[in-house]
This record gives sequence, structure tokens and C-alpha cells, in this order.
Amino acid sequence: MKQFTLDEVICAIEGQPLYNTDEQIFATAIDIEGVTTDTRKIGAGQIFFALKGENFDGNDYAKEALDKGAVAVVMSDRSKVPDKGIVILVEDTVKALGKLARHYRFKLGARVIGITGSVGKTSVKEFISEVASISFKVWKTPENQNNEIGLANTILSAPADTDLLVLEMGMRGEGQISYLTNVACPDIAVITGIGYSHIELLGSRENIMRAKMEITEGLTEGGVLVVNGDDTFLLENAKKELSINHPLAAVSADKKEDPDKIKNCMLFFRACNIRQDGEGSTFDIEATLAGKKYYREDFRLKVTGMHNIRNAMIACLCHTVLKIGTASDFSEEDAKAHLAMIRQALLSHERKPGRGATYRTRDYIIINDAYNAAPESMESAFENLDGITGCKRKIAVLGNMLELGSFAPQLHKYVGEKCASYGFDKVFITGENADDFIQGAKSVAPDIDIIKCEDTEDVKARLDGFLEAGDCVLFKASHAFGFEGLSDHFRAKGDA
Repeated sequence: MKQFTLDEVICAIEGQPLYNTDEQIFATAIDIEGVTTDTRKIGAGQIFFALKGENFDGNDYAKEALDKGAVAVVMSDRSKVPDKGIVILVEDTVKALGKLARHYRFKLGARVIGITGSVGKTSVKEFISEVASISFKVWKTPENQNNEIGLANTILSAPADTDLLVLEMGMRGEGQISYLTNVACPDIAVITGIGYSHIELLGSRENIMRAKMEITEGLTEGGVLVVNGDDTFLLENAKKELSINHPLAAVSADKKEDPDKIKNCMLFFRACNIRQDGEGSTFDIEATLAGKKYYREDFRLKVTGMHNIRNAMIACLCHTVLKIGTASDFSEEDAKAHLAMIRQALLSHERKPGRGATYRTRDYIIINDAYNAAPESMESAFENLDGITGCKRKIAVLGNMLELGSFAPQLHKYVGEKCASYGFDKVFITGENADDFIQGAKSVAPDIDIIKCEDTEDVKARLDGFLEAGDCVLFKASHAFGFEGLSDHFRAKGDA
């Protein structure tokens, strides 16, 4: 099926065509059926983009791409142009790929949600995609393909009948989100929170905030910014910096209603009457839409944790923007019916291993939150463990947070302080910054029951002799510690 004409591609990427063929070429008559950046996956009718990185040069594979059936190749190195075939020369093939993705984003006619934040991007993406699927045909970022190449490829691979693109936007430094948002041009931008990820590179939370707020640069006219309203640093900065042309929406899981949070928010969803157990979470939603309040009871998730409740609320809010908008031209009956539809959709969200999935074995409750770790996700994990009911002892099994650079000691002290404030029955800690964590924990609770372990194997050995029936155990660490294996081991032991 035709995706572009060759002439359309040339115009979109502002390239210089070279026709090294024996036939007369009419670019408007040549159909492009797809885009690829990998010669191993070239299909008939595709165009190949010769991307260049630190350890590879796609220009070296241009001839191979043509030999395998590529209609044309997009290159940046004139010296490597093949003797035969259609070539489009550009200065930068990655940027050319982005230009074509932007062109297709508008040609597709789908609406776009862009997601960034220090933590929770992937979880929010999954929640939004599942809720939106009740009304739209959704195409989303696969896995964590959230850089300039992954985002462009996600857009370009979207089927022609896509209604909604849900795009995750990662960040390596200042200007990265700016580039991605100006490719995607989202109708809704989501910021999940401002934490300490990238602090070694950017130097402060203020700089991280500015980098994340870049997502608003690409918002379409009237586009909405959705934020985690319980991150007051984020919410207040969004209120100050967001253009008047873009409505602000927010979610909260605060126990008490805070009128200051709702102020200047066109839409605001608050979770209340929250109940959590080993099987999941139940809560009610108080929705403020264009100044009017609506209430709906008994929303149910198969996952626990306040962060998951906020993530689910963001998905509900995004769907509301897509279906109802931000205007007041809807009835109370319509709003309540809409919330009921969302409530049913949330039940489809399944627990993801490594991302806070909670398992009730015969003997233990196991929380596998070992996919990665940062200060903000550590706090969410502690909050999650604290909220679990129906267990005898609560035990936190922790590894260090990596990639914090010179900020690692102070941030591990900070996380230790937070952990100690919950009064868990036992804490196991391992990693290079374990002493910093312990110092922080003891500054809050001098008598805290905490065990320093040499490594992951030592953690396993100590736990094997410590756990008892009725315990609830949290596994949380950066991915390199391999705590997923610990979780699997004790899940199996709990059912043995």
C-alpha cells in the first residue's frame, strides 16, 4: 500500500535527488510503501535511510539496500553514493527521518499524545493506550524506543487507519525533548513528574524541569498539558510557564482536597477513598471539568501503588480530553457515562513484571519493582509497600540507584531517610552506596532493623533463612542488580 510518492519524500525531507538509472524518472509516479533503517528488514517498495552513529555508518550499506529491493536510499555522504539507483542526499539522515515522520504525522490525521517525565513514562504510555483503545485505534511506542530514531520510526510505521499515536519521549540532555516534540507535534503533552534522573548531566531539578517543559513547544494550537498534580514543583512551574493558548490539566491522589491545586486547571481528577490490598487498588474519582464537579465510585486496578493510581488517572484524563474536550458543552449525564466507560477500561490493565507487579503466593506477598530505580520511584515503591494490607511483616529488599554520578551519596541518604519514615519491619540493602542509605535511615530512625549485604547473592542467602509465611516483600533496585531473579525465586518458594 502506498505511503508516499518519491517526490513527496524529497519535498518533506528537503533532499537533493540523484537519479543514477537508465530510465527516465518521474518522481511523482514512484510509490513508497514503507520506510526502513535496517538493511536486514528491507521489504519491497521501501525507502532506506542510511543513519550514521558513533559505531556504524549506514552510508556503507546503501548499495546493499538497493540490491535488496529498496526503491531509493537517503544518504548524507556523497562519496559513498552507489553507481546505480535512486539516491536522496541530505545533510543529516536522522533529521531527515524526523522531517518525514512529522510530515506523516499530519498526513495520517491521527491525534497525538506525547509523554515525558523523570519516571513512569512507559507505565503511563501503557495505561493511556489501554484506556484510549475503547474509543480509538491506537499505535504506541514499542518497548522504550523513545529517542529521535525510535519516535520517528514509531510514527512512520503507524497503519493508515490509526486514530491515536501514543508516543514516549526520552531525554539525554537539554534540547532533546524540544526536538522530539517538534517532530510529533502532540495534541496532548504529558509530564509524569520531575525527579532526579539526569541530574548528573543537567545539574539541578530546575534544569530538569526546563528540559521536560520543552514538550510544550510542539503542542498543536489549543493543545493540552497534563501533569502529575502531586508533584507541586511541576504543577506550580507549569502554571507559571504554560502559554495561555494551552489549557492545563492535572491529577492528584492526595487524601485531602487542595483548592490551590485545582486553581487554573481546566480539568482536574482526584482519586479519593483509596483502598489497596495484595490483589490491587480501588478508588473513587472526583472530576472537575470546566469548573463543574462529577463523582464516580469504584474504579478498580489490578495493580497497587499510589503511582499506579496517578498513572491510571492520567490515562482517564487524556481520554476525557480526547472525547469531551475542555469546553463546558457537555451534560452531567454525559460526563458520568464517560467515567463509567473509563472505569471498565481500567480493568484490562495487567500487572507488568518488574514494574511494581504484586503477587500473592501461598506464603508471601511479593512486589517485583526491580526493573529500575531512581529516588522518585524508590519513594513510590515505599508508598506501595506501606499501603499493602493483610500481611504480617513488611520487608524492603533494596539495591542502589545507578547513574547518579556525584549526586549518588546525598540521594541515597535522602532515600534512606524516606524509607526509615515508613517503619518497615526489616530492610536489606546492597550496593556501593549502601552506607549512605544506612546513614540517612538511621538519622530518622536510629533503631531501624537494617541489614547490609555484600551483593545480590548475599541478599538471597539471608532472605532464604529469614522470610516467614505472611510476609510482604518489596524488591527494588536498578536493573543491573538482577533483583527480578530474586523476585522469581521467592515467588516460587512461596508456592512450593
